[in-house]
Amino acid sequence: MFITLTLLSVAVVMDTQSFRVSNRLIVSGLISGLFLQVLEEGVKGLGVFILNVSIPIILFYLLFLIRALGAGDIKLFSMIGGIWGFHVLILTIVLSFLVGAGISLCKLLYHRNLISRLWVFKDYICQVIISGRLLKYPKGSQKEKHVIHFSIAMLIGYAIAMEVAY
Repeated sequence: MFITLTLLSVAVVMDTQSFRVSNRLIVSGLISGLFLQVLEEGVKGLGVFILNVSIPIILFYLLFLIRALGAGDIKLFSMIGGIWGFHVLILTIVLSFLVGAGISLCKLLYHRNLISRLWVFKDYICQVIISGRLLKYPKGSQKEKHVIHFSIAMLIGYAIAMEVAY
């Protein structure tokens, strides 16, 4: 648990400072996960590791395409899956999105732009339906008002998941 909390905490610092998470950090987490899975399961652990690392990529590919979720966030979920396995991964994903929704709502209320962002969302959905293809989600002219550092939600979601699971 300590390794993952440390890696996620470092990711939060990186994300809040530069909107990026270092691939070196991700790779160190993935190597740790691979080592732990093989240590616990033997050769079978390699397959378990690959499966659990792949789940977030498969689940969130469309969110990445429309720029609703960053590649670093998906890689962090993969890292968690590689270290902890399916149960903790899914629990962390669900809790992270709930925490992220709460953070987003608070931010929208703080900036007093909930209604205008709902209109942007409605327009986006209409454009996708009319064009029949996925488009990048518009962030608007005031990017910092519309973007959250999802790594924060992931850190909180993971901490809650560990309390629930263990």
